[in-house]
Amino acid sequence: MTKTPAHAATSYRDATAHYTSPNRRDPVKTMLEELVTHRVLGEAIRTIRPEPGEPLRVLDLGCGTGDGLSLLTEQHGPLPPLTDANTLEYVGVDVDPDMVDTARSLHAHLPATFEVADMRSAPPAGDFDLYMSSGVPYSHLPHAEVADVLTGLMRRIVETRDRAALVVDVLGRYSVEWTPQWPRTRWSYDMSFFEGAGETLHDQMSFFDRRSLDETLVEAATRAGARLCGTTFTDRSILAGRHTATLAFTKAIPPYRTLLNELARGTADVDPARLRFQVPEGEAPQSVERFFAAFAERWNQTITTSVGDGPGLRSPEHAKQLADALFECEQQVQQGLGVGHSLIANVVVERPTAA
Repeated sequence: MTKTPAHAATSYRDATAHYTSPNRRDPVKTMLEELVTHRVLGEAIRTIRPEPGEPLRVLDLGCGTGDGLSLLTEQHGPLPPLTDANTLEYVGVDVDPDMVDTARSLHAHLPATFEVADMRSAPPAGDFDLYMSSGVPYSHLPHAEVADVLTGLMRRIVETRDRAALVVDVLGRYSVEWTPQWPRTRWSYDMSFFEGAGETLHDQMSFFDRRSLDETLVEAATRAGARLCGTTFTDRSILAGRHTATLAFTKAIPPYRTLLNELARGTADVDPARLRFQVPEGEAPQSVERFFAAFAERWNQTITTSVGDGPGLRSPEHAKQLADALFECEQQVQQGLGVGHSLIANVVVERPTAA
């Protein structure tokens, strides 16, 4: 995760403790979120896979403590590593020196480079196959600066190669975590989930739905003289975002992430009725309203099918089975509308062919 220099001294003091805490990798993260991002990155790599024996060259923007490197080189659930570390040329950049130092320490055993740099500056020299992000670094920037950064990356691509993959990770505008904020696209975001911070951290953050992120990508491509191919969008953590645990922005929802974590750990005394989902009331496009209506039906039916006519969960194994079913529901039903904690765009950027 990156940040803007104006907030560097206050917004992320002690934040490294959160990123290195073992508690951060709760069941929701390891059984749902990492798998979703792993699959998106896998799709990106398959579109630009280098020739056998050639390295995969990756630039990770707003790399934080190096989660992106782990997503590429480690197994997640049943999903094998996306690349062999020996055939990976990875460069991660972040504006926070403490996070970069931590990344270097955590990943010293891998052939990776971490640099202190602002993602709004010119990208490091190099010819990269994949320009990736994870942890919503683009959302730290105003919308206009997001377009500027993407324009610079696309210009680099068309100057150096025929095509490359671009993965852009942002905060979803229409997450149930912050329904009162749905009318706004940039606001003061409460990072109360940060472990190790002496006080609640705040930063101005930008939020996107599918339409606004797609428009930003198209604007950047037009300015850069690039062509976009096969853009896909993925919602991550529809009911499992971290602020469904903190309830920092609305108290009108159950603590879904907490309940899902308890289920995944085999806590059989969780009341399944607490997990039922009601369509949120908020100012949103009809496509979002329709999605939540369909999602509620599918999610609640998953609970009903699992529990049946019984009074609750029969055993720790039953609790884990329900967690698995709900994680699967999230992944199968998502439509990439910007209704999750994060919205991920995956696009191939090409140099236009001469007429």
